[in-house]
Amino acid sequence: MGDIKKVILNCDPGTDDSLCIIMGIMHPEIELLAVTAESGNLTSDKTSKNALRIMELMGCEDIPVARGMLHPLVRKHPSDPYSHGEDGLGNHFFPEPKLPLCEQHAALKIIEEVKKYPGEVTILSTAPLTNVALALMLCPELAGLVKEIWHLGGSYGVTPYAFANATGDNPVSEWNVYVDPEAAETVYSCGAKVTTIGLDVAFNPEWVNISQEVISKLKKVDSVPSRYALEIIDYVDKNNSLPDLLNNGPIDTVAMCSVICPEIIQTQNIGIMIDTSDNQLTRGMTAWDRRNHFRWDNLIRIDTACSINSELYNRVFFEAVTGLSYDEV
Repeated sequence: MGDIKKVILNCDPGTDDSLCIIMGIMHPEIELLAVTAESGNLTSDKTSKNALRIMELMGCEDIPVARGMLHPLVRKHPSDPYSHGEDGLGNHFFPEPKLPLCEQHAALKIIEEVKKYPGEVTILSTAPLTNVALALMLCPELAGLVKEIWHLGGSYGVTPYAFANATGDNPVSEWNVYVDPEAAETVYSCGAKVTTIGLDVAFNPEWVNISQEVISKLKKVDSVPSRYALEIIDYVDKNNSLPDLLNNGPIDTVAMCSVICPEIIQTQNIGIMIDTSDNQLTRGMTAWDRRNHFRWDNLIRIDTACSINSELYNRVFFEAVTGLSYDEV
């Protein structure tokens, strides 16, 4: 058993985000301090309710869910082209949640939890970064108090899938950065340790799929979280797979698995800039300056995933969903 990691999950459920909530609840080495709901896949009035629905599914009443802004920092909220179903949860159509939302705004909840445990809290965002950026704007010292920030975000060109599978509304951007590039720029440049997992890895059908062995093990466990995970995997497989390649991996779970077990991914420290312009061709692009000559020296420095251990990802995914040892099932 390793050290317990205190985590704030900033998310926008969303099929894959909903699995991340379950993983944060189930994994014995994660203490999920709070869930903060973004406007991303859907607006925060809907994503916050979906987060509550997952809490109720899991019988979990003691983890606060706080709602964030209805729109990005300075922009209108765009419509997500990626399919999460009519309800955002793969068409499960859970009833209206009975659990109440946290009375605090999401940004204020982030500040409160980080200040409560200075140097201990990991912020994991599987959504746009509006809530986290707003927290940093309200409390600039937060960057020095947080342990680390992880973001499922960006397309860097490490692999061909960075742009072949672009999820933003142009050929070179990823959805979580595209929705609120100003927020991403604020967070990436805040001075905290920032690690990103881009589409290069997270939407890479050669590296990230749920294996048939894991699917068989999930069926064998036959629990509430394992059944839900199987339903989401099946939904992703049928609705978001690539025509010629199996692609059943719920994207955001790569980030949660990497927080649980950082050895899953290999990272590289790179210098980037984020396009915050209104140019529809490149807005939200995370441009990595890879030149040998004339490289700019005023870029944002981040660590980004450049490869993933697929077998280890599958093991951690199973253990995080079920709370059980992979080898004992």
